Amino acid sequence: MKTNIFKTAQLLFFSVVLAACSNLDESAFHLVEQNGETIIFSETFESGLGDFVQYSDSGDQIWTYYSGGYATISGYVNSVNNANIDWLVSPEIDLSKVTEANLSFDLVARYFSDVTTEATVWVSEDFAEATKPSGATWTQLKTGVFADPGSWTFGNSGEISLTEFAGKKIYIAFKYISSATKAGTWELRNILVKKGEAVVDAQLIYQEPFASSLGSFTQVSVNGAQFWYITNGYAYMTGYVSPSNLANEDWLISPEIDLTEQTAANFSFDHVTRYFASLASEATVWISTDYVEGLPSTGTWTQIITSPFKDPGAWTFSNSQKISLTQWCGSKVRIAFKYISTASKAGSWEIKNFQVYSGEANGTDLYPYTVTQAIDAQTGGTGWVEGYVVGYAWPFIQQYAYYFGADTCSQISNIIISDSIFDIYSSFCIAVQLPRGSMRNQLNLMSNKSLYEQKIKVYGTLSSSLGIAGIINPTKYILPDGTTGTSSTSVIYTESFSSGLGNFTANSVKGTQAWRYQSGYGATMSGYQSTNYENEDWLISPEIDLTSYNGAALSFDHAINYTTSAKILTEQTLWVTSDDGITWKQLSIPTCPPGTNWTFVNSGEISIDAYAGQKIKIAFKYLSTTASAATWEVKNFQIYN
Repeated sequence: MKTNIFKTAQLLFFSVVLAACSNLDESAFHLVEQNGETIIFSETFESGLGDFVQYSDSGDQIWTYYSGGYATISGYVNSVNNANIDWLVSPEIDLSKVTEANLSFDLVARYFSDVTTEATVWVSEDFAEATKPSGATWTQLKTGVFADPGSWTFGNSGEISLTEFAGKKIYIAFKYISSATKAGTWELRNILVKKGEAVVDAQLIYQEPFASSLGSFTQVSVNGAQFWYITNGYAYMTGYVSPSNLANEDWLISPEIDLTEQTAANFSFDHVTRYFASLASEATVWISTDYVEGLPSTGTWTQIITSPFKDPGAWTFSNSQKISLTQWCGSKVRIAFKYISTASKAGSWEIKNFQVYSGEANGTDLYPYTVTQAIDAQTGGTGWVEGYVVGYAWPFIQQYAYYFGADTCSQISNIIISDSIFDIYSSFCIAVQLPRGSMRNQLNLMSNKSLYEQKIKVYGTLSSSLGIAGIINPTKYILPDGTTGTSSTSVIYTESFSSGLGNFTANSVKGTQAWRYQSGYGATMSGYQSTNYENEDWLISPEIDLTSYNGAALSFDHAINYTTSAKILTEQTLWVTSDDGITWKQLSIPTCPPGTNWTFVNSGEISIDAYAGQKIKIAFKYLSTTASAATWEVKNFQIYN
């Protein structure tokens, strides 16, 4: 075993160890060649517009460089929408020596009235740099639909074919349009032109952004006075009318969608689901082949199984991920969003960017996500992911310091997978949790070194792990030789904190603040109440019986805000006792939040093997001072073997 230090500067920005049981020389880590595709042109906009030039046809706003490392344009200034037509044009790009080429870029496109006409990409063969774009001939490139992500999170355009321009010299332009009624914002970075044909996304069959109306969708109220309507660029339904929860059943039904010529199809949408009593039954998706109009009961409906919807704890949109429609291909269908509320609990559902595409949905065992696709799908949904085993991640001190290299493959609780055995950067990889039992036994590299650089499939929840994109709580796997297996982990004790503190006990040692339940956020503790207060507060589990187990571990999701990573090590801690609280021993939490936002992260697996055969209690210990009082939120606590 040889230790490899990854010296590429890009790696230094990621807090994760990539370690592998192999001798890799540094030739594996380069940027010019990626999986055999040569980069013809690139512009990151990391420090300026580079050789791109901005041209304004009309309006006072222009493309500019933003210090965050991207090019940006918006006609929205000081709460006013302004009419603009602006171009951001590349330097000449030479495709004269290639037969195939493609373009891709990272982007954010928000608040457009119609993004398909107001944020477009063009190519010219006769553009003259000394003139305006209007003096040249331009061909619009066919791109995927740029969806509003609901936040300032960059997505990727996907590969866009430039092969029709192979053998020529071209200019690429990003054309922005806004009006006095609506002015979107467009941000761009990481422009890449590469040799090779694009892997083009499937064709768009139908879309409804819900930007300004329900479009061709129909809202049908079965029960209650509330109904689906448009607000702020999305379809919205809630049975909560302050201060009351009201009983409702309301459907939002698509027009007829023609799948008669399709052999495979899928759909997706962006949404927020909050404050539901039971998301699994109160926010559901249905399909019908015989519904025409009127009440839903006039048709036959089948519920579509989706990844579990989760309350994100904020009004942040997430993507449903692609949902298969293949079993309905050959038919004309209608898709419906069914909302239910009661007089005791009424959630809120927001939906936008509904899209139907040809092609099978990703995430199935036959059409698994690539690692790249799975990185873009870190929304808490589930799916199959396929990739090469290229190493494992190792936390050095909590989540804050990791080192790059390899030791002797002593880490058995995770593996790292990638789309390639080359260019192994942490940003291109996914950390796969290996739960105790058969999955860990079959997949960990310490015991299974022959898996190194082999392609496997894993099914689990797509959520960050060890500080990078991840698969947590995996339940199934397929080995290179076709061998299949499932996780044999059994849950010993669980408390989701979804409706209260459960059987946990809040014990306040110092200060007037205490652990409490907060809807959507779980068990919550903060020493801040208009000002910072000194506190010591414990949240203690009931007695957990491990007398019949020869090993166990625990994990939980948590968010921490208004503190620093250094303080988390001493002020938000985890403890265990086997003598009913007479003595407590601190447990190390492998992964903690950064302390600066409300994003939940998984703790990672925490071994309590030393307490097998005993009865224990687990406690979350919170400290604050008059100088600093963080907020700690905890949910989805479980102990398993």
